[in-house]
Amino acid sequence: MKKPNSKLRYDYFQKIFKKFHDNKPKVPPLNNYSTSKRIYHARYDTENKDNNEDDQRSEDEKAFSESYLSQFLQIDDEELESMTESHAKLLSSLDDTPPEGIYSGNGIVFVGGGSFNWLTLLSVKSIRALGSEMPIEILIPKLDEYELDICARIFPALSARCIYLPYALSDPDASDSEAEADIISKFEFKGYQYKALAILLSSFENVLLLDSDNIPVHRPDYLFSSEPFTNNGLIVWPDFWRRATSPYYYKIAGIPISKTEVLPKYDEVNGAYVPYDAPPYEGGDDHEHLNLDRIPLHQRKGAIPDPTSESGQLMISKSTHSKALHLALYYNLYGPNYFYPLFSQGSDGEGDKETFLAATVAVGKPFYQVAKFLNAFGYFNSKNEFEGTGMGQYDPVEDYEYNQQRQLYQNNLKQWEVLKTKDHLLKNGPRILFVHANFPKLNPWKLKSEKKIIDSKGNRLRLYGTGMKVRTGYDFEFVQWSNMKFLLCDLKIELITFKGVDRVDLCKEIHEHLLFLKSTMSSME
Repeated sequence: MKKPNSKLRYDYFQKIFKKFHDNKPKVPPLNNYSTSKRIYHARYDTENKDNNEDDQRSEDEKAFSESYLSQFLQIDDEELESMTESHAKLLSSLDDTPPEGIYSGNGIVFVGGGSFNWLTLLSVKSIRALGSEMPIEILIPKLDEYELDICARIFPALSARCIYLPYALSDPDASDSEAEADIISKFEFKGYQYKALAILLSSFENVLLLDSDNIPVHRPDYLFSSEPFTNNGLIVWPDFWRRATSPYYYKIAGIPISKTEVLPKYDEVNGAYVPYDAPPYEGGDDHEHLNLDRIPLHQRKGAIPDPTSESGQLMISKSTHSKALHLALYYNLYGPNYFYPLFSQGSDGEGDKETFLAATVAVGKPFYQVAKFLNAFGYFNSKNEFEGTGMGQYDPVEDYEYNQQRQLYQNNLKQWEVLKTKDHLLKNGPRILFVHANFPKLNPWKLKSEKKIIDSKGNRLRLYGTGMKVRTGYDFEFVQWSNMKFLLCDLKIELITFKGVDRVDLCKEIHEHLLFLKSTMSSME
């Protein structure tokens, strides 16, 4: 049975996608680079010493200045004019708020489907075990990725429900004439586009979007009713990389970048945005201008601030950021050929992750960037080389509180140090709230068959090292394997992911690894 607002939702989505279609880029794909050189492995590091005598890079390259970032993707005047016109027309047509009755409440959203159904189930189980009562919705993109048992029985038992993409976007009971006029049918969805679609199609007004391989380690419900979300409407978390967005993007989006003012400087060591003490200025006729070859483009006021975003988790309010969400979806629909090259220029992590913050800056809405730099999880192999296996992202509420206090005492460091001895949060900083277990994924059979949990000597190992109890408050790895046992061996849930895998062998592997994890608990820090 359709919900009372189904017709309203379908009409709303048709109108949005008509705007996307009418204002699609009308130029060939943006793939003209001046050379084969790309901005690879631009790790964010404010401790990098630019005055190293062996460093032969130019000042603008060190700084990721406007002139440096202009050397890669090339757009001619005709293409620039066309892209700018399309972007401006779309932006002027987008609504600030959704129709009343389309969305309500707070909730968690995943993109599932196929192998992601198992990872989502593992995360949902963890969320419920933490005591969270937040409603959960899972987008299933394609028919062959829909699993009847998990959507009809398992997820509902965990207060979660599946959203089947084709039926959520377009009315399955539409007449032939309505179906023929369906503008959405002209679009083909895949990959990175699903996240923005999942947010749009969810029933929630306020969304915590999680990757299927992202597992909260504490109950996340309070995030929706606390600052910084209540005052900003968008929260993003940092990624490893420096921002490499092309200067052409700002021209296309009509975003002015200051030549005289700077943004607070990101300090990933202390997890804070701090005043830029001594920006490199040069003299001018009337006033001082920034030395644009020595300052990052994304340090200048008006630009999207450093560092890049990691979209394993994202919070957004549709009541305040609908226009930004629609623009982000537009960026993703036309992302591979147009906006991904503009945002990343071939640098690390190209995809949807830059679109949400860029769209929010483009429409002039507030946002909060978590200042605490991510924690790289992993272990040291037999050669004493670090093997990264996941990312820890921090609590935005504690991050906000920590930095509010830090700013109050930024001119009185002695008093700040005294306060840190008396306050747990100020002393230890924000706690880890999310474990993005992205490489490798927590699929017990693949971990075994691909020898991801076996070292070169044939011994079992902990994927996240021995420090997880300190970082998350408990033995995260043991808890996840216990959840695997409960779901796959106790409840015997059938999933396409494990089709063809002998259940006895699978559960034997889970049991043996649990015994190993239990035997090594004493080695945890």
